[in-house]
Amino acid sequence: MRRIRPLVSSSRILNRTTLAFAAFCFAAGGAAAQTPSGPVTTPGFTISVFASPPAGSSAPDSIAVIDNHIWIAYANGGAPDGSGNAQSQIVEYSRDGNVLRSITVAGHNDGLKVNPYNREIWAVQNEDANANLVTIDSSTGRTTRYVFGKPPHGGGYDDIVFKDGQAYLSASNPTLDASGHNNGPSIVRAILESNGTIEVSAVFSGMPAAANIPFGNVTRLNLTDPDSMTTTPSGDILLDDQGDGQLIVWRGPGTEPQYLPLLGNVQIDDTVFASSRKGYLLVSDTKANKIYKITSNVWQKDAAFSASTGVPAANGVPAVPAYVGQLDMSSGALLPLATNMVSPHGMAFISTEDQ
Repeated sequence: MRRIRPLVSSSRILNRTTLAFAAFCFAAGGAAAQTPSGPVTTPGFTISVFASPPAGSSAPDSIAVIDNHIWIAYANGGAPDGSGNAQSQIVEYSRDGNVLRSITVAGHNDGLKVNPYNREIWAVQNEDANANLVTIDSSTGRTTRYVFGKPPHGGGYDDIVFKDGQAYLSASNPTLDASGHNNGPSIVRAILESNGTIEVSAVFSGMPAAANIPFGNVTRLNLTDPDSMTTTPSGDILLDDQGDGQLIVWRGPGTEPQYLPLLGNVQIDDTVFASSRKGYLLVSDTKANKIYKITSNVWQKDAAFSASTGVPAANGVPAVPAYVGQLDMSSGALLPLATNMVSPHGMAFISTEDQ
Protein backbone atom coordinates (compact mmCIF):
# COMPACT_ATOMS: atom_id res chain seq x y z
CA MET A 1 0.00 0.00 0.00
CA ARG A 2 1.23 3.47 -0.81
CA ARG A 3 0.60 6.38 1.51
CA ILE A 4 -0.53 9.90 0.82
CA ARG A 5 -0.51 12.88 3.10
CA PRO A 6 -3.10 12.53 5.90
CA LEU A 7 -6.01 14.94 5.68
CA VAL A 8 -6.14 15.48 9.45
CA SER A 9 -3.65 15.02 12.27
CA SER A 10 -3.72 12.03 14.62
CA SER A 11 -4.38 14.36 17.59
CA ARG A 12 -7.53 15.66 15.91
CA ILE A 13 -8.64 12.08 15.24
CA LEU A 14 -8.03 11.16 18.88
CA ASN A 15 -10.03 14.15 20.07
CA ARG A 16 -12.88 13.30 17.74
CA THR A 17 -12.80 9.64 18.78
CA THR A 18 -13.11 10.76 22.40
CA LEU A 19 -16.00 13.02 21.43
CA ALA A 20 -17.70 10.19 19.59
CA PHE A 21 -17.36 7.84 22.58
CA ALA A 22 -18.74 10.52 24.91
CA ALA A 23 -21.63 11.13 22.56
CA PHE A 24 -22.43 7.41 22.40
CA CYS A 25 -22.42 7.24 26.20
CA PHE A 26 -24.72 10.27 26.32
CA ALA A 27 -27.09 8.74 23.80
CA ALA A 28 -27.26 5.39 25.56
CA GLY A 29 -27.16 6.61 29.15
CA GLY A 30 -29.56 9.50 28.61
CA ALA A 31 -32.14 7.31 26.95
CA ALA A 32 -31.83 4.63 29.64
CA ALA A 33 -32.06 7.11 32.51
CA GLN A 34 -35.13 8.88 31.19
CA THR A 35 -36.82 5.81 29.66
CA PRO A 36 -38.59 8.15 27.21
CA SER A 37 -41.34 6.92 24.91
CA GLY A 38 -40.05 8.88 21.93
CA PRO A 39 -37.00 10.65 20.52
CA VAL A 40 -34.77 12.76 22.75
CA THR A 41 -32.81 15.73 21.39
CA THR A 42 -29.56 17.23 22.54
CA PRO A 43 -29.62 20.89 23.68
CA GLY A 44 -30.22 23.33 20.85
CA PHE A 45 -32.54 21.04 18.88
CA THR A 46 -36.26 20.22 19.08
CA ILE A 47 -38.23 17.44 17.44
CA SER A 48 -41.89 17.10 16.45
CA VAL A 49 -44.00 14.95 14.14
CA PHE A 50 -44.15 16.46 10.65
CA ALA A 51 -46.69 14.02 9.22
CA SER A 52 -48.30 10.65 9.70
CA PRO A 53 -48.89 8.14 6.91
CA PRO A 54 -52.11 8.33 4.89
CA ALA A 55 -54.60 5.56 5.59
CA GLY A 56 -53.30 2.27 4.24
CA SER A 57 -49.66 3.38 4.02
CA SER A 58 -46.81 2.44 6.33
CA ALA A 59 -43.02 2.19 6.63
CA PRO A 60 -41.92 5.66 5.40
CA ASP A 61 -38.42 5.85 3.98
CA SER A 62 -36.98 8.01 1.20
CA ILE A 63 -37.75 11.73 0.97
CA ALA A 64 -37.46 14.04 -2.03
CA VAL A 65 -38.11 17.79 -2.16
CA ILE A 66 -39.04 20.00 -5.10
CA ASP A 67 -40.17 23.61 -4.75
CA ASN A 68 -42.49 23.75 -1.73
CA HIS A 69 -43.59 20.13 -1.99
CA ILE A 70 -42.22 17.13 -0.11
CA TRP A 71 -42.47 13.62 -1.54
CA ILE A 72 -42.22 10.65 0.84
CA ALA A 73 -42.13 6.97 -0.12
CA TYR A 74 -43.99 4.34 1.92
CA ALA A 75 -42.89 0.75 1.30
CA ASN A 76 -45.88 -0.71 3.18
CA GLY A 77 -43.86 -3.66 4.50
CA GLY A 78 -43.33 -5.16 1.06
CA ALA A 79 -40.48 -7.54 0.30
CA PRO A 80 -37.29 -5.84 -0.99
CA ASP A 81 -37.23 -8.14 -4.02
CA GLY A 82 -40.78 -7.13 -5.00
CA SER A 83 -42.26 -10.56 -4.34
CA GLY A 84 -45.68 -11.09 -2.81
CA ASN A 85 -47.30 -8.31 -4.84
CA ALA A 86 -45.37 -5.58 -3.02
CA GLN A 87 -46.88 -2.12 -3.52
CA SER A 88 -45.50 1.25 -2.43
CA GLN A 89 -47.09 4.68 -2.08
CA ILE A 90 -45.30 7.84 -3.19
CA VAL A 91 -47.06 10.63 -1.29
CA GLU A 92 -46.81 14.33 -2.03
CA TYR A 93 -47.11 16.70 0.95
CA SER A 94 -47.29 20.44 1.35
CA ARG A 95 -44.75 22.18 3.59
CA ASP A 96 -47.24 22.05 6.47
CA GLY A 97 -47.63 18.26 6.22
CA ASN A 98 -50.96 18.04 4.36
CA VAL A 99 -51.35 15.23 1.82
CA LEU A 100 -51.71 16.56 -1.74
CA ARG A 101 -51.48 13.39 -3.81
CA SER A 102 -50.73 9.67 -3.45
CA ILE A 103 -49.32 7.50 -6.25
CA THR A 104 -49.07 3.70 -6.18
CA VAL A 105 -46.04 1.97 -7.69
CA ALA A 106 -45.42 -1.76 -8.00
CA GLY A 107 -42.61 -3.04 -5.79
CA HIS A 108 -40.74 -2.06 -2.64
CA ASN A 109 -39.51 1.53 -2.96
CA ASP A 110 -36.14 2.42 -1.45
CA GLY A 111 -34.82 5.29 -3.61
CA LEU A 112 -36.53 8.61 -4.37
CA LYS A 113 -34.85 11.61 -5.98
CA VAL A 114 -35.71 14.67 -8.06
CA ASN A 115 -34.17 14.73 -11.53
CA PRO A 116 -32.94 18.35 -11.70
CA TYR A 117 -32.75 18.28 -15.50
CA ASN A 118 -36.47 17.72 -16.15
CA ARG A 119 -38.05 18.01 -12.66
CA GLU A 120 -39.32 14.44 -12.65
CA ILE A 121 -39.37 12.31 -9.50
CA TRP A 122 -37.41 9.07 -9.91
CA ALA A 123 -38.58 6.17 -7.74
CA VAL A 124 -36.50 2.96 -7.64
CA GLN A 125 -38.14 -0.25 -6.43
CA ASN A 126 -36.75 -3.60 -5.23
CA GLU A 127 -33.24 -3.04 -3.92
CA ASP A 128 -32.56 -6.76 -3.51
CA ALA A 129 -33.64 -8.09 -6.93
CA ASN A 130 -36.11 -7.58 -9.82
CA ALA A 131 -35.68 -3.81 -9.73
CA ASN A 132 -37.81 -1.33 -11.65
CA LEU A 133 -37.87 2.45 -11.92
CA VAL A 134 -40.88 4.76 -12.14
CA THR A 135 -40.66 8.39 -13.18
CA ILE A 136 -43.33 10.78 -11.91
CA ASP A 137 -44.18 14.10 -13.53
CA SER A 138 -44.08 16.42 -10.50
CA SER A 139 -46.76 18.68 -12.02
CA THR A 140 -49.31 16.21 -13.36
CA GLY A 141 -48.53 13.04 -11.41
CA ARG A 142 -48.23 11.04 -14.65
CA THR A 143 -46.07 7.94 -14.21
CA THR A 144 -43.86 5.97 -16.60
CA ARG A 145 -42.43 2.59 -15.64
CA TYR A 146 -39.03 1.27 -16.78
CA VAL A 147 -37.49 -2.16 -16.28
CA PHE A 148 -33.87 -3.23 -15.90
CA GLY A 149 -32.16 -6.03 -17.75
CA LYS A 150 -29.97 -8.61 -16.04
CA PRO A 151 -27.99 -6.71 -13.38
CA PRO A 152 -24.19 -6.85 -13.74
CA HIS A 153 -23.83 -7.32 -9.98
CA GLY A 154 -26.61 -9.84 -9.44
CA GLY A 155 -28.83 -7.78 -7.09
CA GLY A 156 -31.09 -4.73 -7.32
CA TYR A 157 -30.71 -0.96 -7.23
CA ASP A 158 -31.13 1.27 -4.21
CA ASP A 159 -30.56 5.00 -4.67
CA ILE A 160 -29.93 7.67 -7.28
CA VAL A 161 -27.79 10.76 -7.81
CA PHE A 162 -27.71 13.12 -10.76
CA LYS A 163 -24.39 14.68 -11.72
CA ASP A 164 -23.00 16.33 -14.85
CA GLY A 165 -26.08 15.41 -16.87
CA GLN A 166 -25.89 11.74 -15.89
CA ALA A 167 -27.95 9.49 -13.62
CA TYR A 168 -26.10 7.10 -11.31
CA LEU A 169 -27.58 4.24 -9.26
CA SER A 170 -26.11 2.30 -6.35
CA ALA A 171 -25.85 -1.41 -7.20
CA SER A 172 -27.25 -2.95 -4.04
CA ASN A 173 -27.29 -6.51 -2.70
CA PRO A 174 -24.41 -7.69 -4.90
CA THR A 175 -23.71 -11.38 -5.41
CA LEU A 176 -20.38 -12.09 -3.71
CA ASP A 177 -17.92 -14.73 -4.86
CA ALA A 178 -16.79 -17.69 -2.74
CA SER A 179 -14.29 -15.43 -0.97
CA GLY A 180 -16.93 -12.84 -0.13
CA HIS A 181 -15.72 -10.35 -2.75
CA ASN A 182 -17.91 -8.00 -4.78
CA ASN A 183 -16.51 -8.41 -8.28
CA GLY A 184 -19.33 -6.42 -9.86
CA PRO A 185 -19.92 -2.66 -9.92
CA SER A 186 -21.10 -0.71 -6.88
CA ILE A 187 -22.34 2.24 -9.00
CA VAL A 188 -23.81 2.14 -12.51
CA ARG A 189 -24.81 4.83 -14.98
CA ALA A 190 -28.44 4.57 -16.12
CA ILE A 191 -30.02 5.72 -19.39
CA LEU A 192 -33.80 5.48 -19.88
CA GLU A 193 -34.77 4.11 -23.28
CA SER A 194 -37.92 4.95 -25.24
CA ASN A 195 -39.01 1.28 -25.20
CA GLY A 196 -39.35 1.28 -21.40
CA THR A 197 -36.02 -0.37 -20.63
CA ILE A 198 -32.96 0.96 -18.82
CA GLU A 199 -29.45 0.69 -20.17
CA VAL A 200 -26.89 0.42 -17.37
CA SER A 201 -23.12 0.54 -17.55
CA ALA A 202 -20.65 -0.09 -14.74
CA VAL A 203 -18.80 3.07 -13.69
CA PHE A 204 -17.46 2.29 -10.21
CA SER A 205 -16.01 -0.99 -8.99
CA GLY A 206 -17.17 -3.05 -6.05
CA MET A 207 -13.49 -3.38 -5.07
CA PRO A 208 -11.93 0.05 -5.66
CA ALA A 209 -8.58 1.26 -4.38
CA ALA A 210 -9.36 4.27 -2.19
CA ALA A 211 -7.51 6.64 0.13
CA ASN A 212 -8.48 6.61 3.80
CA ILE A 213 -9.65 10.15 4.61
CA PRO A 214 -8.34 10.42 8.20
CA PHE A 215 -4.94 8.79 7.60
CA GLY A 216 -4.27 8.92 3.86
CA ASN A 217 -3.22 5.29 3.23
CA VAL A 218 -4.61 3.67 0.09
CA THR A 219 -6.50 0.38 0.52
CA ARG A 220 -8.31 -2.05 -1.76
CA LEU A 221 -11.90 -2.00 -0.48
CA ASN A 222 -14.61 -4.64 -0.75
CA LEU A 223 -18.01 -2.91 -0.94
CA THR A 224 -20.46 -5.61 0.08
CA ASP A 225 -23.44 -3.36 0.81
CA PRO A 226 -23.79 -0.32 -1.52
CA ASP A 227 -26.83 1.59 -0.29
CA SER A 228 -27.81 5.28 -0.10
CA MET A 229 -26.22 7.96 -2.26
CA THR A 230 -26.16 11.75 -2.33
CA THR A 231 -23.93 14.56 -3.55
CA THR A 232 -21.77 16.67 -1.27
CA PRO A 233 -21.76 20.50 -1.33
CA SER A 234 -18.60 20.31 -3.46
CA GLY A 235 -20.34 18.06 -6.00
CA ASP A 236 -18.76 14.72 -5.09
CA ILE A 237 -20.83 11.53 -5.03
CA LEU A 238 -21.19 10.12 -1.51
CA LEU A 239 -21.97 6.38 -1.41
CA ASP A 240 -22.96 4.63 1.81
CA ASP A 241 -21.42 1.15 2.06
CA GLN A 242 -23.81 0.47 4.90
CA GLY A 243 -23.00 -3.01 6.17
CA ASP A 244 -19.27 -2.28 6.09
CA GLY A 245 -19.64 0.94 8.12
CA GLN A 246 -17.98 3.31 5.68
CA LEU A 247 -18.67 6.10 3.19
CA ILE A 248 -17.11 6.41 -0.27
CA VAL A 249 -16.38 9.87 -1.70
CA TRP A 250 -16.00 9.92 -5.49
CA ARG A 251 -15.79 12.91 -7.81
CA GLY A 252 -16.74 10.89 -10.87
CA PRO A 253 -15.34 8.81 -13.73
CA GLY A 254 -11.58 9.10 -14.14
CA THR A 255 -10.94 10.16 -10.54
CA GLU A 256 -9.62 8.25 -7.53
CA PRO A 257 -12.04 7.79 -4.62
CA GLN A 258 -11.58 8.29 -0.90
CA TYR A 259 -13.30 6.45 1.94
CA LEU A 260 -14.34 7.38 5.46
CA PRO A 261 -14.58 4.59 8.07
CA LEU A 262 -17.30 5.44 10.59
CA LEU A 263 -16.19 5.48 14.23
CA GLY A 264 -17.75 3.17 16.81
CA ASN A 265 -18.90 0.52 14.32
CA VAL A 266 -21.79 2.77 13.36
CA GLN A 267 -23.92 1.90 10.35
CA ILE A 268 -25.89 4.66 8.68
CA ASP A 269 -28.56 5.10 6.04
CA ASP A 270 -29.23 8.49 4.46
CA THR A 271 -26.85 11.44 4.76
CA VAL A 272 -27.89 15.00 3.92
CA PHE A 273 -26.16 18.38 4.03
CA ALA A 274 -27.55 21.61 5.47
CA SER A 275 -28.00 23.91 2.48
CA SER A 276 -28.55 27.04 4.60
CA ARG A 277 -28.31 28.34 8.15
CA LYS A 278 -32.11 28.39 8.51
CA GLY A 279 -34.24 25.33 7.97
CA TYR A 280 -35.11 21.93 9.40
CA LEU A 281 -34.39 18.25 8.96
CA LEU A 282 -37.04 15.73 7.99
CA VAL A 283 -36.41 12.15 9.08
CA SER A 284 -38.39 9.01 8.28
CA ASP A 285 -38.50 6.74 11.32
CA THR A 286 -39.55 3.70 9.34
CA LYS A 287 -40.59 1.22 12.03
CA ALA A 288 -42.12 3.97 14.19
CA ASN A 289 -44.24 4.86 11.14
CA LYS A 290 -43.60 8.59 11.58
CA ILE A 291 -41.93 11.48 9.81
CA TYR A 292 -40.08 13.72 12.29
CA LYS A 293 -39.11 17.35 11.94
CA ILE A 294 -35.91 18.41 13.71
CA THR A 295 -35.47 22.14 14.18
CA SER A 296 -32.74 24.46 15.43
CA ASN A 297 -32.34 28.23 15.57
CA VAL A 298 -29.31 27.99 13.31
CA TRP A 299 -27.58 25.26 11.31
CA GLN A 300 -23.99 24.99 10.22
CA LYS A 301 -24.17 25.48 6.46
CA ASP A 302 -22.84 22.48 4.47
CA ALA A 303 -22.66 20.33 7.63
CA ALA A 304 -23.47 16.63 7.12
CA PHE A 305 -26.20 14.79 9.04
CA SER A 306 -26.79 11.03 8.98
CA ALA A 307 -29.40 8.55 10.19
CA SER A 308 -27.86 5.71 12.21
CA THR A 309 -29.17 2.30 13.21
CA GLY A 310 -27.39 2.74 16.55
CA VAL A 311 -24.81 0.45 18.12
CA PRO A 312 -25.60 -2.87 19.85
CA ALA A 313 -24.36 -3.55 23.36
CA ALA A 314 -20.93 -5.20 23.51
CA ASN A 315 -18.18 -5.86 26.06
CA GLY A 316 -20.04 -4.17 28.88
CA VAL A 317 -20.77 -1.03 26.87
CA PRO A 318 -24.53 -0.31 26.74
CA ALA A 319 -26.36 -0.20 23.43
CA VAL A 320 -26.79 3.13 21.67
CA PRO A 321 -30.35 3.56 20.39
CA ALA A 322 -30.93 4.51 16.77
CA TYR A 323 -30.30 8.21 16.25
CA VAL A 324 -29.69 11.11 13.89
CA GLY A 325 -26.36 12.85 14.27
CA GLN A 326 -23.98 15.37 12.80
CA LEU A 327 -21.28 13.63 10.80
CA ASP A 328 -17.67 14.80 10.95
CA MET A 329 -16.44 14.22 7.40
CA SER A 330 -12.82 14.32 8.57
CA SER A 331 -12.91 11.66 11.29
CA GLY A 332 -16.10 9.63 10.77
CA ALA A 333 -17.56 10.55 14.17
CA LEU A 334 -21.37 10.79 14.24
CA LEU A 335 -22.42 12.95 17.20
CA PRO A 336 -26.11 12.55 18.19
CA LEU A 337 -28.61 15.37 17.93
CA ALA A 338 -31.79 13.23 18.20
CA THR A 339 -31.62 9.78 19.75
CA ASN A 340 -33.96 7.06 21.07
CA MET A 341 -35.48 6.60 17.63
CA VAL A 342 -36.64 3.24 16.26
CA SER A 343 -35.15 3.02 12.75
CA PRO A 344 -34.39 6.35 11.05
CA HIS A 345 -33.77 6.03 7.32
CA GLY A 346 -34.77 8.68 4.77
CA MET A 347 -33.74 12.30 5.35
CA ALA A 348 -34.01 15.72 3.73
CA PHE A 349 -32.92 19.23 4.71
CA ILE A 350 -35.55 21.91 4.06
CA SER A 351 -34.22 25.45 3.79
CA THR A 352 -36.40 28.27 5.10
CA GLU A 353 -33.92 31.05 4.38
CA ASP A 354 -36.14 32.63 1.71
CA GLN A 355 -39.37 32.38 3.67
